[in-house]
Amino acid sequence: MNPRVVFGFFSLMSSVLAASASSTSVPEVTRVPAASAHGTAASVRVADSPLVFTGPVYGLDGGAGFRAQAEQGLKALAAVLGRQGSESREVVRLTAYVARESDVSDLRAVVATAFRDMPVAFSYYCTPLEQSGALIAWEAVARSTRRTDSVVVDAEAALMPAGARLFISGQAEKGTDVASAVKLTMAGLHRSLAHLGLTKADVVQVKAFVRPMSDHAAARREIAASFDGGPVPPAVIHEWVSELYTEIEMVVSARRLPLQKEPITYAWLPWLNKSNRYCNVTTVAAGTPLIFIGAIDGGDAGDGRTQMKVIFERLGSVLFDAGSSYRNLAKATYVLADPATRAVLGDIRGVYFDPTRPPAASALNVRGTGVVGRAAWVDMIAVPGR
Repeated sequence: MNPRVVFGFFSLMSSVLAASASSTSVPEVTRVPAASAHGTAASVRVADSPLVFTGPVYGLDGGAGFRAQAEQGLKALAAVLGRQGSESREVVRLTAYVARESDVSDLRAVVATAFRDMPVAFSYYCTPLEQSGALIAWEAVARSTRRTDSVVVDAEAALMPAGARLFISGQAEKGTDVASAVKLTMAGLHRSLAHLGLTKADVVQVKAFVRPMSDHAAARREIAASFDGGPVPPAVIHEWVSELYTEIEMVVSARRLPLQKEPITYAWLPWLNKSNRYCNVTTVAAGTPLIFIGAIDGGDAGDGRTQMKVIFERLGSVLFDAGSSYRNLAKATYVLADPATRAVLGDIRGVYFDPTRPPAASALNVRGTGVVGRAAWVDMIAVPGR
């Protein structure tokens, strides 16, 4: 046989096999372990791939103590992820909701053990929980091997297809109680979706901050009602401290939108007040990795102002190490245990953020962080870029 023909045949077969492997392989995840806490990552970068977003997952079993509930909850979380083609080893971001601040040290120990070999971007909130008797609930974002062209919703999670994704900042409408405020706010968010060319079927996760938390059932009922009998994506509800009854944010699949050239774009909705500290919507283009950054606090740096300065200095270092920057943030969450830090937050964002590229964001006051003297923490989602 002609050597050129043989060489061409094997070259062709190599290309076919490589293409086949590429089409079936799962994109890699890059985890940068945190120096200060086992089981947690300073950042986790995941290439564009299907992602599972869960709602709150509990492990309540009778009168079980905190650690038992936490471990049971992680087993339940694994089952939830499994139904969407994922598993615990694929978790990229983990959030815990704990009912008692005194359990925070045990929480960290559980995470250190469970995620020792695959550190996750980790955050936690101290908040009353929806389920009576529960001491902890888990929420996760995980990579999936299951392919889909649209959002797939089950009782406790939703699968977001690979492709463009969109983050909507927390929106808030005034009401006379939690139920009316949630109803009005969800209507505003669905108006935002329609304006952006998307539908309720594209929503992957809803996150609502409410007060009082005792009205959580009303909040969940109104969130579900806003989907008009269609699939209801997972909703996470936890407490905040505010004069308003609620603020609600969304994660949305933007796969159906036209392709965009830039890895990330920033937009403001015309009927909402425009800020240079945050935008209303960020859209991450198809093919762009996401970088999840867990809670960053100011340690024992001093008062709230000093801690906030340290937080942003640390954030800059994490972003740099992850191949990103302040100009490439997609979503920010600011958790403020000291009310005075809200003013500081506004000032410091003006120093660090490009006013034409501020992330979608939610800022919420809370009763405590689980650590005495800890005034605030932030977590982020970013994309690569300098």
